[in-house]
Amino acid sequence: MPAAPEPLKLTKMVDIHCHILPETDDGAISVDESVAMCRAAAADGIKTIVATPHMFDGVHTTPEKEAILRKIKLVMEAADNCITLLPGGEVRYSYEIFQEADDPETRIKLNGTSYMLLEFPFQSVPPNIEKTIFQILNAGITPVIAHPERNKRIQENPKIIADLVERGAFAQLDAGSITKSFGQESYQSAKKILEAGLGHFIATDAHHQDRRRPVLSAAAAIAAEWIGEDYARAMVEDNPEALVKDLAIPFQPDPDLDSLLGRKKSWFAFWK
Repeated sequence: MPAAPEPLKLTKMVDIHCHILPETDDGAISVDESVAMCRAAAADGIKTIVATPHMFDGVHTTPEKEAILRKIKLVMEAADNCITLLPGGEVRYSYEIFQEADDPETRIKLNGTSYMLLEFPFQSVPPNIEKTIFQILNAGITPVIAHPERNKRIQENPKIIADLVERGAFAQLDAGSITKSFGQESYQSAKKILEAGLGHFIATDAHHQDRRRPVLSAAAAIAAEWIGEDYARAMVEDNPEALVKDLAIPFQPDPDLDSLLGRKKSWFAFWK
């Protein structure tokens, strides 16, 4: 068997997608589990986690901002401040986005920045999504598409994510997709998206201490084998650090649609 990729030396990673708040959604079931997740993340080299409970998904009750902040304080104190937790949410595509966008105390932004983690249904992409992305951007919010590699329609037609990135969205891939925890389809889709230069963040999307754990280093090491260390490092350190500080995303590779669509480059493209 081939040797596993050597882990990168990553000590300041930022995880922008994690279900770490206790008794909030389908993530951590208790403060004790939240604390265990904090310690596992810190041991992996993660220094900051954005807590992203499900919002407006029709299954879980969307928490109020005050409840999110209260639970963050509770967990950080219980974990001896071994990691920094910041407020956010994983926002399902819905009409509530535009209601929340006008609220200065909105819950949908990641750490109160201009960025929002936007989730699609796993089996579909909403109709007229390009127009909606334009409307979200016009509302002063930059959408970060959560785990597009796990979406059935994007797996079948990866140009969808290319079109959304071209219109100003960013893409966040799950670590579990890269490590094959979500199966072959998500793994191949993640590889295709990264090799095409369309991924901007890798996040844990962690839910528990023993499965879907809050670790990033293994996925970053695999990604480095595909796209190089600089790009892989940017997706777990530089880009998410800029996001939580509400800065421009520094590492944005030029997309390669030929790679994405499995096309051979023309002679003209080689000479450009």
